[in-house]
Amino acid sequence: MFFRAIDKALEKPSPGSIPLSGPRALENDFYSVHLEDSTGKDQVWLKGKADQGYEALVRADNDSGNDKILTQREIENTGYTLRIEHYYKGYQFNYSSPLKFLLAYYFRWHRWVIFRDRNSQKRFNRQPLIRMERMNLLQYLVERSIQKPREKFDPLFLGMQLYTRRWFFHPGKDEQKEHLKLLLESFAESGELKRDNGGYVLSGKALETLSNHELEKQQHRDNLATAKVGNNLTWAIVVVGLLGIGAQSVMWWLENGAQ
Repeated sequence: MFFRAIDKALEKPSPGSIPLSGPRALENDFYSVHLEDSTGKDQVWLKGKADQGYEALVRADNDSGNDKILTQREIENTGYTLRIEHYYKGYQFNYSSPLKFLLAYYFRWHRWVIFRDRNSQKRFNRQPLIRMERMNLLQYLVERSIQKPREKFDPLFLGMQLYTRRWFFHPGKDEQKEHLKLLLESFAESGELKRDNGGYVLSGKALETLSNHELEKQQHRDNLATAKVGNNLTWAIVVVGLLGIGAQSVMWWLENGAQ
């Protein structure tokens, strides 16, 4: 099964340079076959079939790799595991199990995934893109930078992070992209972000701005609570006053009625 999966994949071997974006990526339909060691390091790239085995680029002793012909027995003796990458019309499907790869190959799993994604994209395109508020975006940027220090942000990739890759094909993408660009520029002008080679990186002022924003929100909540207590107290005084007036009226009526 191991070599059956390799043979099937090498019916459409990948080129040396794989386009991952743009119009050329939409023409992809090939497989990249690799052998990995126990640490997950790529040791062998199987480039195609040969009369005596497989054309291979072996990196075991040389990071740049050496071209060799490997027989099935030689591959078995390495004890390496298989990784197959299927590049198809801008998508990438990864397989580390020969059985899963063969099942996906014969049942055309990639076409079902693309069919599902296209229907999801149609539904997504019918929905308006919700614009993120300024402070909510800053909070997101801070959390991303905590996870990945020194991460660089730009409107295009930020949109894909916020709305998934479907955002890229939404008819309202350009307007949303401009909105994100304006927000990032505003953060750069006020110091929360720093411009860095066409992108933006977070500065220390971002935490200060968020902290001040939270304090303002807390003060606003406190003011609302104080106003609510004041209103309740005012109504309580009014009710007590009305009850007092009512009691006096009853007493006056009783006294005059008794006469």
